Amino acid sequence: MSGDHFFQEVVERLFAHRPIRDGLERILQGREGALIVLGTNLALGEISVDGLDLTAVSLDAARLAEVAKMDGAIILDNEWRVILTANAHLAPPPNIPTTESGARHRTAQRVAQITRLPVVTVSKDRAVVTLYINTEQVDLTPRWTIRKRILQHLQILVELRKRFDEADERLLRMELLGLVTAREVAHMVRMGEMVGRAATAIETMLADSVQDPSTTETLLADRVFEVERLVGLTLQDYLDDQAESARKKLAELPNHQLAHTWLVASELGLDKLEDGLVPRGNRLLYQTGVHSEHMKALLYGAYPDAQRMLHSSVEDFLEVKGIGIKSATRLRFGFDRLLASLHPIGQRTISELN
Repeated sequence: MSGDHFFQEVVERLFAHRPIRDGLERILQGREGALIVLGTNLALGEISVDGLDLTAVSLDAARLAEVAKMDGAIILDNEWRVILTANAHLAPPPNIPTTESGARHRTAQRVAQITRLPVVTVSKDRAVVTLYINTEQVDLTPRWTIRKRILQHLQILVELRKRFDEADERLLRMELLGLVTAREVAHMVRMGEMVGRAATAIETMLADSVQDPSTTETLLADRVFEVERLVGLTLQDYLDDQAESARKKLAELPNHQLAHTWLVASELGLDKLEDGLVPRGNRLLYQTGVHSEHMKALLYGAYPDAQRMLHSSVEDFLEVKGIGIKSATRLRFGFDRLLASLHPIGQRTISELN
């Protein structure tokens, strides 16, 4: 096995090993130092002196963090399942060359060269995690500390999704009232783009992280659920055949421009923020559960805008060629349900008062 391949294999195994991974997290959080030899052999036995025998103690994160509070080295078995020794004194020959200055790191580098075993150190003062294999070494700290950044970005994503939902709800309300302006449209798609970018940033960090991605990926999926679809429907509603090019312009906007509604509106061709707009009806039909492209085509051919559609009766819908009684009734019921959710401006619902 080549040196580079072995090195990569050890790194991947280390990141996938939850007890060690979580144990190192605890050591870093506790601001402790550690020297951990990942395995044992005769060469290690020749330079290891004393130590606390823990052969019967299985490895878990809490035990690893606890024994790290002792000054000596921690020695694991070759399967990385058991802590063999804690507080061991390692005495490699001092004539072995080293590029390190600290005592713990000098020892680790020399032990790795003599034993050919992977050795991990945690610097107490600098909170740096280093892996030594033979004469190679790598700083693993970024892949551990990135977890904190992920948590921070998740908090931002949660807040952005909340603001997107508020913008989407306001736009829907204005659509039902027939009072939509360019400002509501630009603000809603702006927030949707910000949610998407925040999620993408977390996905990128997650790929380089040591944490189990499953929980974070589930949370990400929940936070971005339906956002892209709603943004797409909104652009179709208000920009029609320019929706696709508008979506590309939105994606290319630098973050500092995305922070301003008026700049987003300008990029979308909605220069006058207070101009009234009338939706085509994509969003309202989606809210009523109409997803059939054929049904939407029939309605768009019969109604010039969403307001005419919104206030049509069952009889009106039946006059549209291709729409039967079931579809007409379902449409009227869906629109009535949306309108019923629209309480008068200035009036709060009972649930909000409670």
